[in-house]
Amino acid sequence: MDGQPVRREHIPLLRPGQHQTIVLPELLAESRRSGSATIGVRSMNRNGAFSDWTKLDAERVQQRPLPQLPSRSVSTAAGPKAPAGVAVVPVCDRYDQSGNAVGDLPPDYRTANPIFDGRRITLSGAAGEVVSLQLLLRGEGRQTVSVEFAGQQPDVKLFRAVYVKAGDRRIPDPLLPVLDPVPLQQNQDAVIVADISIPFDAAAGTWKGNVRISDGRVIPVLLEVYPFQLPRAASFFCEMNSYGLPDHVEDYYEMQRAAHDNRVHLNILHYSHNTAAAGARKSNLDMRLRSGRRMDNRRYDAIEPGARHAYWDDFAAAFGPVLDGSLFADQHRGAIPVPGFYLTFHESWPLNCRRFFNGDPDAMKSFAEHPEYAATWTAILRDFGTLAKSKGWNSTGFQVYLNNKGSLNEPEKSPWVLDEPAGFWDYRALRYYGELADAGRTDAANVRIDYRIDISRPEYTRGELSGRSDHWVVSAGAFAAYRSLVQEQQRQNGLKIWIYGTTPDVDQSSRSLHAWAVDSWLGGASGLVPWQTVNKSGSALQEADTLGIFIMDSSAGERPAVRQTLRLKAWRDTQQLIEYLILLKAQRQLTPAQLQQFIEEHVSIRTRVSQRNADDAGALQAEQVSPASWHSLRQATAALLMAP
Repeated sequence: MDGQPVRREHIPLLRPGQHQTIVLPELLAESRRSGSATIGVRSMNRNGAFSDWTKLDAERVQQRPLPQLPSRSVSTAAGPKAPAGVAVVPVCDRYDQSGNAVGDLPPDYRTANPIFDGRRITLSGAAGEVVSLQLLLRGEGRQTVSVEFAGQQPDVKLFRAVYVKAGDRRIPDPLLPVLDPVPLQQNQDAVIVADISIPFDAAAGTWKGNVRISDGRVIPVLLEVYPFQLPRAASFFCEMNSYGLPDHVEDYYEMQRAAHDNRVHLNILHYSHNTAAAGARKSNLDMRLRSGRRMDNRRYDAIEPGARHAYWDDFAAAFGPVLDGSLFADQHRGAIPVPGFYLTFHESWPLNCRRFFNGDPDAMKSFAEHPEYAATWTAILRDFGTLAKSKGWNSTGFQVYLNNKGSLNEPEKSPWVLDEPAGFWDYRALRYYGELADAGRTDAANVRIDYRIDISRPEYTRGELSGRSDHWVVSAGAFAAYRSLVQEQQRQNGLKIWIYGTTPDVDQSSRSLHAWAVDSWLGGASGLVPWQTVNKSGSALQEADTLGIFIMDSSAGERPAVRQTLRLKAWRDTQQLIEYLILLKAQRQLTPAQLQQFIEEHVSIRTRVSQRNADDAGALQAEQVSPASWHSLRQATAALLMAP
């Protein structure tokens, strides 16, 4: 096209004598360039000889202009400066124990930023949104802190951030609920986070209030409630991945409730890599239930060849409140079921695969002598679909996901690498199990059961997944390197795309999450997955843990307490920003090109992927982090949503 080679993934294998279509995304996409494009096609035979070029001119699709951004008057805060020893910053930005910025923040940012001008705190949000402020307090003695609004009684949760060792610095990340007066010091910030939940039925208008400190200091607060509402259920999904369920179901519930409060969901895998051998334990479902007894994991796994039903009683007792949303009924968003939940199905559940495996690397032939292996697999999935329908689990996002990595020569493991595959036989095995999943969910049309594949090397699929509308979770590194290929697969097959990676480190700016999410969403993704998010030991309460978005605090009492983090709040703010953009896209019928232009007029979303090695999931870092720019994007989006 215009003398430049078309990307190889857009060129189909030549099929002589057949009518073929070559899709050119660059030509279909809107362009700011005018005029036509020249398309040239020629073929090459097996000897390397080329045909003559056949050429044609095609008109470019002209980009539609952006809607005009309405002008809004900005009120200037009047009144005295805030009391000494008080600073306020957005929850996505942080200062270390010495008062130095984490990331690149302007010198006067503590008292001159998008939500605080040194006199007044100014917040804004949609109905249903949770808005936050971060107080940096200095003073003397133990003081209480409150946030109040005249004539309004929103739910306000207060947290105190804990400084943890991060390299040679101490940086706040873990959050403890504020239950007692907070000790203040003259030369160190006490970090207090306030989450303010705007009711879903809140009328548009301005709330006036104050932050009050018991030593007499008062900081005025102005909260503008926008005349639009965020959806209760997430439209862009932030799945907090983890491995291994806790000991008690109550601990699981507390983690899920913390996730739900922050518009994300927690998905915990409950089987290991060593399930393949005959007689091996197939799953790890033995949490202690509310009744006091443990889940009967032995009975759950005791599925024999030819079985048509499984034991689901303990599964339903443990997970039912999460799957139907009733666990969250008294929370801000209400009874919204989780949009991502790993089912136990994999190559060795319901049956240990090595018991029936004949050694052939081709999964389509690996169980030829034992048709009962596939028949049992599909029958038990069909049985689960019947259970889900009977329980009304119609809004839950169930996932059939094969996480295991093995080889033909490891009899205790899967014969294939099914998570982050690269080999031909691995991808072919994924197709085999995908077809089993298809057969097992035919009778569960109203139950959402996705066949999920985690992919870090999409360039090696070799057509084995063609024609399948599966759920691909693509590594951040692979999406950066092979975005066009993934998008072409999505266009051809109707894939659901999420991107997995790693949350920014404690000593890095959380604003990179905004760039990661917006860039992924513009690229066609509908979710992000940080690959590990639970610090089980509680060590993250003393030393920074990149993966510790949730922290299990065993020092809290008889049951471990689930501690949230500042980075979890950054995930929530990121998710809410994408909700704004999704609302804008729908309301204004914006095209992808218009959205990209609109966003890039406010922020730079250029990112780079940092990987420790070739197998690392990768962490995205924004090349530029500007809190003012991200605030500008959010405000501009809100302004267009409110404009006539």
